[in-house]
Amino acid sequence: MNKVKYVVMALLAIAFFFPPAYASANTPTLYVNNKAVPTNEGVPYVKNQSTYIPIAAIAKRMGDQVSFDKEDLTLVVKQKNGKVIEFQAGRNYAMIDGKAEYLVWKTEKGVKYPTSHIAQLKNNVFYVPAAFVRDVMKYPLVVKNVNGKRVVYVGQLPKETPKPTKPTKPTTDPDEKAKQEFLSSWTPPKIKSKMTNDPKKNMKILDEELGLYRRSGDDSCGASFNPFSKSDFVWSFYVSECTGIDGVDLEIVIKSWRGNRWNPEFYKTPFIVKEVLNFYEIPSLYEILEKGYKGEDVSKYTNKPIRLGNRMVTILPRGQVYVHVKFLK
Repeated sequence: MNKVKYVVMALLAIAFFFPPAYASANTPTLYVNNKAVPTNEGVPYVKNQSTYIPIAAIAKRMGDQVSFDKEDLTLVVKQKNGKVIEFQAGRNYAMIDGKAEYLVWKTEKGVKYPTSHIAQLKNNVFYVPAAFVRDVMKYPLVVKNVNGKRVVYVGQLPKETPKPTKPTKPTTDPDEKAKQEFLSSWTPPKIKSKMTNDPKKNMKILDEELGLYRRSGDDSCGASFNPFSKSDFVWSFYVSECTGIDGVDLEIVIKSWRGNRWNPEFYKTPFIVKEVLNFYEIPSLYEILEKGYKGEDVSKYTNKPIRLGNRMVTILPRGQVYVHVKFLK
């Protein structure tokens, strides 16, 4: 998209909220046959884009014999299949039954060559690249990111036991009951087209694919959503690319977010808003709006420009929700 746009979204009937940023731990974790290896026996780490793992702790738990010579810093693994593997700290190769084998190979443009990754002694623990352990020693090995942590699994992988789902009790809340009954018989539409640089064409897309009402017919650069019919009589939100506001190319005003037992049709609103935000390439804004309407505190993200992807968004909670957005190149 060539032109630069701002989209400002403002006026939520509630206080806005942004989800807190969660810090994720980067310290890896090691499991062998579904059991955690104590950290004093070694913790995996990454160096030169390669994961290193404590070979002695792993080999012993896999049923192989391990010996270590402190004088020449050599570690020997005797595997159950009879293979003898000798590592020496500082070497980028291991001796397998008397024959040298590089620890890590790399292939570029169809050419395979050894790398400079070496066996290392760190904090009195002997480490070798995980790739060698997996590919040459043939230990089943997987490296995953679990909740922000690098986790190395060797041997048997952990079995995930599905949590039993508790039967849902019938709700006694009349508004929630009306919501469930209404949504069970209504299929939310999905946006298929991409945003264009033509405001009139954008409104036509929102009209045809999401059921918004173009306020001035085919020449309109604004549209509103009426959950009952295509009209401007009772609208829950509107979208306009003719804002008349300096630096604001798109304005979204949300008046009603949820329905009730008397007007369950308004439960359509968040579904349609979500598709509109997808259309304007700011899907993460939906999570903010949804949490805000649930009563979570998002005040630190309101009344000031915030960057969401390649958009600058200003949320102004002042009764209704007005949103102004700028698209960045």
